[in-house]
Amino acid sequence: MTSLSGWLVYRKTDIIRNQSFIDMLKKSAISKNITLEVVPYEHIYFGVSSHEPAFPFRDAPDFIINRSVSPWLNEVAELRGIRCFNRAYVSRVANDKRLAHAVLSNMDIPMLQSTAVHRNQFVSSSMVFHSPFILKDPLGRGGTGIELIDPSKDIKNIAATLPEELLHQPVGGQKGKDLRIYIIGNKIVGAVLRESATDFRANLSAGGNSSFYELGEKEVTTIKKITNAMQMDFVGLDFLIAEDGSLLFNEMEDAVGCRSLYMNSSINIAELFIDYIGKEMSL
Repeated sequence: MTSLSGWLVYRKTDIIRNQSFIDMLKKSAISKNITLEVVPYEHIYFGVSSHEPAFPFRDAPDFIINRSVSPWLNEVAELRGIRCFNRAYVSRVANDKRLAHAVLSNMDIPMLQSTAVHRNQFVSSSMVFHSPFILKDPLGRGGTGIELIDPSKDIKNIAATLPEELLHQPVGGQKGKDLRIYIIGNKIVGAVLRESATDFRANLSAGGNSSFYELGEKEVTTIKKITNAMQMDFVGLDFLIAEDGSLLFNEMEDAVGCRSLYMNSSINIAELFIDYIGKEMSL
């Protein structure tokens, strides 16, 4: 294989806590004759006019793994012919919960009733709620920006603490439980059941536990409806679990965390991802 150069882009604050996964990716890259360099997002500047090189501060890489949650970088890099993992469209969809729900709803994927709304409209509207509900920052990640709201409290009193853009959802699914499915090259790599006895969120970062999960036939069928409609390089698909055991779409993760998978299985997802990149770049 011809030697390839790639950038692994993270925000500075995320590099240290993701160092183990970074090391796994770099080790796998070496075995495939791929030079993979960690480039902090904050160090990047991009020539957006036609007479400038893409990256004025250095030579452009053959490909970019962008885990900085900045879809614009995927978009402008693709305009210059640089392959990005994930592709720009998937990165844009995955990093905005409003867009992800709209896109997957169009595929008839089951989900909670979800409404995108501006904070001002939400606070000033005449909507009356008799049961607790969820408000999400549509650009939040890792379990952040998610609030369980008590309807007995005056929404106007908490308005200042809410993000400007909101995704409203009813409380649904089995409390403190969700399922994350890992996808590489539109193929299911594995699934992890995440559970919390103390929080309505099941994220490991929120104190949850995890275990490897064998998907059933109906669950695989649901996932394939998504993979048949979108070309995903490396994503996590998160689902709530309804009371009847069926799946309800919750989130799509672009820079998906993998700790729960390699804690609970022998799957080397970093190696699988690098193998996939090598094959894609040789096409």
